Amino acid sequence: MKLKVMTFNLLYHSAVNPAGAWHERLPLVLDVLRAGADIIAVQEATGVQIADMERELTDFVVISGPESGETRLPRTLEKVGELLRGRARKEDGDSRRGEHCAILYRANRFDLVAANAFWVSHQPLIPGSVLRGSWLPRVVNWVRLRERGSGPCVTVFNAHLDFLPWAPLRSARILRRSLDTHWNDDPQILMGDFNAAPNSAAYRHLSRELKHTVHPSLIDAWLEAEEKIGPEGTFHGGTGRIRWTGRLDRIFIRPRLRVERVTTITHHTGSTYPSDHYPVLAELHLPPLP
Repeated sequence: MKLKVMTFNLLYHSAVNPAGAWHERLPLVLDVLRAGADIIAVQEATGVQIADMERELTDFVVISGPESGETRLPRTLEKVGELLRGRARKEDGDSRRGEHCAILYRANRFDLVAANAFWVSHQPLIPGSVLRGSWLPRVVNWVRLRERGSGPCVTVFNAHLDFLPWAPLRSARILRRSLDTHWNDDPQILMGDFNAAPNSAAYRHLSRELKHTVHPSLIDAWLEAEEKIGPEGTFHGGTGRIRWTGRLDRIFIRPRLRVERVTTITHHTGSTYPSDHYPVLAELHLPPLP
């Protein structure tokens, strides 16, 4: 079973960013989402963007999942942080309710077996809960899909971890524990924007063997790929120039699968980019049913 999966931080629709306004970026976003992926995980999706994807991508089912929840940061400080990151946003109805970590899958290929969400906090089942020491609720949306015709099942998780320097490792521990809870020997795919450098403690925690668990470790598809296409870095700030060493956007898999190819998609028109992150597409081979 060949499976193409994609992770893509969309950049929320009201962002004021060098990548361009949402109405300028939307045609490029649709080009990317139609690039052949069977399952797509998008981060930072707002209600406007969800509606546009549902309208335009009729071959896909969109599981939007819940909104992450309102930020705890005062608006004045939030604006300062956005300006420092080059991601200011206009005031609108979506500006403080958080994001959707939506999952899209091809309607003619998969049946939905289960879907739910949890929050990256010490109370993961409480909507809008926040990791201590941070101010943004972070939601993980997940789906369990079965290929039509009694095919294999796969569980897909979509995450967007916090960028504060003390948050990624704590977030990775919660995330790994939650994935272990869902482990049932079927393949798991974890996609998202992890805001963690390749040698960071958060990255190592997600990808190493843990002594206290019998569950297999997560494998970075980029490192496992037989062929790599495009730059290693994925965050370019909307300019096309890499602004962060290494990859923030990753696809993890378990157990070990054949990874034929991973592509960092750099599609753009002139100075307009689909987002301030490059999407990542992985071509996997799932084992046949026993």
